[in-house]
Amino acid sequence: MSIPDKRSPQFPMRLSAEFRDQLEAEMKKDGDTSLATWIKRILRKELQSRGIEPKG
Repeated sequence: MSIPDKRSPQFPMRLSAEFRDQLEAEMKKDGDTSLATWIKRILRKELQSRGIEPKG
């Protein structure tokens, strides 16, 4: 019997090396440990600014 995977599916995104370097520099300034975590935090913040409560 297999255990169901509780992770959400990945969202592939292509970033140029220069753009990724910029994002990672800002991520580190904010104290985040990964680019994915930083991006999710920013997206949640954007939803909240639009009056939408992020789910999950």
